[in-house]
Amino acid sequence: MKVSIFFDGQNFYRSLLRYDESLRVDYDRLAAWITQTVGGPNALFSGAYYYVGVAADAPPLVEGFLKGLELRPGYFVKREPRVRRTGRCPQCGGEYEYTTEKRVDTRLVADLIHYAASGAFDAAVLVSGDDDFVPAVEAVNALGRQVWVATWSAEELSKDLRVRCFGHIHLSDGVAAFRVERPRSGERAPGRAAPSRLSRPTAPPASGGALERGRQELQRAEARLPHVSRGYFVMRWKSHQLPPVGPEREALVRQLLEAGLIEEFEVRDADGRVVTALRSREPDGNVREPNGNVALPG
Repeated sequence: MKVSIFFDGQNFYRSLLRYDESLRVDYDRLAAWITQTVGGPNALFSGAYYYVGVAADAPPLVEGFLKGLELRPGYFVKREPRVRRTGRCPQCGGEYEYTTEKRVDTRLVADLIHYAASGAFDAAVLVSGDDDFVPAVEAVNALGRQVWVATWSAEELSKDLRVRCFGHIHLSDGVAAFRVERPRSGERAPGRAAPSRLSRPTAPPASGGALERGRQELQRAEARLPHVSRGYFVMRWKSHQLPPVGPEREALVRQLLEAGLIEEFEVRDADGRVVTALRSREPDGNVREPNGNVALPG
């Protein structure tokens, strides 16, 4: 059996952060685990296609991750330009600009049906729970090919999509097979380490104004929340002053960490889980607590 994998890139990235924001994935082992889960030990991996929208001014860190991904055997990255839009703030009435994905889902659907018709795979694995893909799955079924759906949790899977797919893969079941362990402080990982959700190359520093806006937005979040988890700030915190959620905002967070303007710490959330949170630092290196007081770093 030939198995191909189709990633809705933004959906996969957001779901990964919601599942475990500290998890780093070895994408070679992920592809191998998915292939064997669907087709057994004798199944053949016939390609993984990663669909994503990329802004013209995306940080080099984002492009570094995508280039690293497509250099892996069997991986193909399908980029579509993000489109710039304007909006108006309902509170202050001011206009702001943002970018949004365009043509990404359509490109995935077109390729899924095309490769099914050409016999490129016997089974396709759609890494997305979005019910917008229901018509595409029905078309592939009509061509006599299987479609499986893969998500991090059942809650993220549309019921309409699930009933039309041959089977459902819980990505959480394979974490032990494709997790990349973080080296301890002061240690170097042996051999070639797989890239994480974002690539390892260091991005050129953002402008001082962009870093300061990022620090101020984190302080604003700190003033409203008991703690600000990294995943929440990267994927869910709404702000016109920050880059779009996802890889571009993650790149800014990394640059803020490297500049010493913010720091990470571990805290338990309302469900008792240990999560990685962010807190701001003053330019002199002191920590600003959520109550506004400045404390010396512990």
